[in-house]
Amino acid sequence: MENQQSCLNPDDIEVLAGRKTFSQLSELLERKGIGLEAGDRVKVHDLSCLAIATPMLVRAIAKLLRNGVSFEICTPRIIVEPGADDKLHAMLDALDSHYRHLHGIKTHPAEMSSPGRKQLLGPDKLPEIRERLSAPGATATDVAQELGVARSTLFNYLERYDLDRRAGREKKGVNGLPKNSGDDSHVAESDRDETAG
Repeated sequence: MENQQSCLNPDDIEVLAGRKTFSQLSELLERKGIGLEAGDRVKVHDLSCLAIATPMLVRAIAKLLRNGVSFEICTPRIIVEPGADDKLHAMLDALDSHYRHLHGIKTHPAEMSSPGRKQLLGPDKLPEIRERLSAPGATATDVAQELGVARSTLFNYLERYDLDRRAGREKKGVNGLPKNSGDDSHVAESDRDETAG
């Protein structure tokens, strides 16, 4: 105990956790009427003094740092500052993110989740959409609204799956001109005859 107190300054507040864990430090201090604020420092004599799993310790330290509180381990004289340029802080954040990622993989395996967003309109809906569009007075806006999609989604769907509709139209190129149109399409017939000779 005497060895542990050697790293304390006269104005430091000593907290004996008893059966509480390090992650409950804020709660212990609040009971004494003390709150941790940005610029404060939490000192621990040695990590072996803390009965907490490593991932939880990393998370608790990362939370302190996010709140602007620095963390000191007295025995090896390691001080982790909350600044973004502090390498130890960056490493703790990376370890915390890594643990959260691994925990997420364990609790939500890939086979439980779908690979992406559910398709709004599948190829099997084409006959129904054609029928709705061919109804008297039907507009693309009305049909899109009935299907619960944006009008642009409906047009993109038709462009992709309705080959009959696509075959009747030429793709537009630059400046609204049909694709593969040559420069001579702008030359008058009489001009073309004179330049060809």
